[in-house]
Amino acid sequence: MNFAHFAHAELQNVQNAQNPQKFGKENFTLFDDIKSALDMPTVARGYGLKINRSGMAICPFHAEKTPSAKIYPDGFHCFGCGVHADVIGFTQRLFGLPRPIDAAKKLNEDFYLHLDLGGHKSVNEVSEYRRRQRERQEYERWENKVWNTLRGYLQTMYDWREIAPRSPDDEPDPRFAYALGQAGYAEYLCEVFIAADENGRKAMRAEVERVAGFLGGLTAD
Repeated sequence: MNFAHFAHAELQNVQNAQNPQKFGKENFTLFDDIKSALDMPTVARGYGLKINRSGMAICPFHAEKTPSAKIYPDGFHCFGCGVHADVIGFTQRLFGLPRPIDAAKKLNEDFYLHLDLGGHKSVNEVSEYRRRQRERQEYERWENKVWNTLRGYLQTMYDWREIAPRSPDDEPDPRFAYALGQAGYAEYLCEVFIAADENGRKAMRAEVERVAGFLGGLTAD
């Protein structure tokens, strides 16, 4: 889904994960332990968000009346303000905590996880955590790019639909005729992408590339 930009808190998690001298190796898999114990819907509901049947909720990070935040099993994404975070980044931002480890401690206490915050992890565990972090970051970058593409396609169809003939005698603009047939499909693609899980979004790759090629052709013209 801009799916748009990483939230500042999530970015901090990634930056800290790449600086063990500053952050401490034990924190790497502490975060993993918390993410394994708590999914995003549990944390979101625990901190007061009301999630509808579509998995959407009112975003706590900006003013809105219509839900624009999607609650996934492993993360939070707002299509309105662009905040994207896992349970730790979400908690850090929600409560204005200075460090990801502070959010981890709060989750450990609030949800009675009883995790050992002082346990040390092996080099292999740290390496595996870093690998998963890189894979997640790459996917989220792709996800953000895809959402921008689909949203851009939808906006283009809306814009073209406004180029309507001024009278019955006027020849319709080809863009207007195209948008009449494609605006609904553009809406459909956005809705499917929002509702889909990670595998469902990946399955849309070929169609998204077709849309991106179409938009790229417009820029070239």
